[in-house]
Amino acid sequence: MPTGLPPSNSSAIRKPPGSQLTAIVTFVVVTGILYFGRDVLIPLALSVLLSFLLAPAVRHLERRSVPRAAAITLMVALSCFVMAGLIWVSAAQFLNLAASLPEYKKNIQEKVAILRSDPTSSLVKAKRTIDEISTEMAKQDAAAGPPAPRSAAPSARLRAPAERPVPVTIEEPSSTPFEFLREIVTLLVVPLTIAGAVVLFTFIILLRREDLRDRFIRLVGHGQLSVTTQVLEEAADRVSRYLRVQLIVNVSYGVPVGLALYAIGVPNAELWGLLAIALRFIPYIGAWIAAAMPIALAFAVSDGWWLVIWTVSVFVVLEIISNNIVEPWVYGSSTGMSAIAVIVAALFWTWLWGAVGLLLAVPLTVCLVVMGRHIPQFAFLSIMFGDQPVLPLQERFYQRLLARDQEEAAELAETYVAEHGLEALYEDVLIPVLNLAERDRHTEVLSDERTRFVLDGMRTLVDDLSERPEAAKERSDASGAAQQESPVETLFGPVSVCIVPARDEADEIVGTMLLRRLTARRVAAELLTTDVLKSEVVEHVAKLAPQAVYVSALPPAAVLHASFFCKRLRPRFPDLKIVVALWHADGSIEKGRARLLAAGASEVVVTLKGSIEKMSPAASVTT
Repeated sequence: MPTGLPPSNSSAIRKPPGSQLTAIVTFVVVTGILYFGRDVLIPLALSVLLSFLLAPAVRHLERRSVPRAAAITLMVALSCFVMAGLIWVSAAQFLNLAASLPEYKKNIQEKVAILRSDPTSSLVKAKRTIDEISTEMAKQDAAAGPPAPRSAAPSARLRAPAERPVPVTIEEPSSTPFEFLREIVTLLVVPLTIAGAVVLFTFIILLRREDLRDRFIRLVGHGQLSVTTQVLEEAADRVSRYLRVQLIVNVSYGVPVGLALYAIGVPNAELWGLLAIALRFIPYIGAWIAAAMPIALAFAVSDGWWLVIWTVSVFVVLEIISNNIVEPWVYGSSTGMSAIAVIVAALFWTWLWGAVGLLLAVPLTVCLVVMGRHIPQFAFLSIMFGDQPVLPLQERFYQRLLARDQEEAAELAETYVAEHGLEALYEDVLIPVLNLAERDRHTEVLSDERTRFVLDGMRTLVDDLSERPEAAKERSDASGAAQQESPVETLFGPVSVCIVPARDEADEIVGTMLLRRLTARRVAAELLTTDVLKSEVVEHVAKLAPQAVYVSALPPAAVLHASFFCKRLRPRFPDLKIVVALWHADGSIEKGRARLLAAGASEVVVTLKGSIEKMSPAASVTT
């Protein structure tokens, strides 16, 4: 006998006893390697990131018959030239700004004086509070006096004259020109070495990308070529798309910033536009870091407050436009990361690799999410950081009912109806949810109180959705279709269906769903509630004289209860069509089907769609 229970996922999520400890140890070891090897891994990660950005352009040139080495050299040289130009322009603008800062000293002093002149301003109140606290602490220290040495006698401490501290001045020897030059060279050597390593790594990765990919597959995914290839392709595609789209969005943000700041009169507008393009690669905070500097500059250079207000408005307006219009339009498919994952990734990689880690946070985490989607051992990464729902809609809906959140459950149902229709909601969501509830109730996992809430919530939702305008329109359309099919009606005559719950209220609720769908198709149907005793069902069927009887039965024990009615109806009504609906019974139902057919059933179905299809061709019309 089929139990009809939903398939259990326990085998899929059950892990060996030591798997969690192994995962923790692996995470700690990998994190340690990333941290202590950051001097080598950071240039390598930057070069991989740059190769993802340049690879599409290199492939485009190769398709134009340009040799690979020449195409790579051209793109790497172009990228170096662009970055060097940006650094040169930024440095020139910074030097220009530094030279003009003394001119703004008077404006800053005047604004601070205005803020201080208002006794009710927050700045003055805060300064006054700090001064009062400092004064009180100084008085307490003076009253306590310096502690005397414990070894001295009281009389000796009284006679000892007060000793004044001897001022000490530390003077560093002046550095020679050679030492100054060495310090400058030392400061430049590290960034130039990293930049050279990044360029070299990028060139090698682009030149030998197929060979490096093969070596990586042999090292990591030997024997799993399909999975490893999918991971590499999807990760490369997502990261490349993210970088390209992010660059487009940042340019569409930084160029208007520079133009707007130039138009309102903020000095060095080109610098702030370039910084906005670069800093916006940093998630969430980059744009506001870029905004802080021109806002502070506007505060310094302006005689009044209007320039500050205009500068703040420029960034606020552009940020709103970029976040709500440009990004949703430009981003075709997302990186696959949730919003909370972006924040967590930014914090983790910043802690691990500093500012460079913040820049690489999203691309690196995208690769981890892709690994989690294809490699079972890393599935937790996709669950933690992915943007896809980790629970099926049925389980989410059931959880809302278990949590007594009727409003959110109704919202999920309404959203699904708007996208897929009412019948799909019955078939794909509500019946599976009742299946889950029945399973938990029979295994005594679900208390009577929660069972009552789940069933009441389901009944209310079914009744409420049937009264929505969409359902009324559906019934109206079905009525129009029925009128157009009047010749079929004359041929077959009216159709009458009696729906009988096999046992309890859950069977009745699914029977109500079937009743709504038959009614929408102009079928004269009647539902016997659970208030009707089993011994009275045969008499009610005799009074209704239907052409078909549907037995609504939810697993488990659906076959047992449905066969009870089949055995009592068949002797009394030899020609009656009896359809048993084992709602969403999983697994093999052949034994159960054979038992029901032997008990007198005419048909056995497992879905709502199958139940409706078992009606005669005239089931969609009635007089």
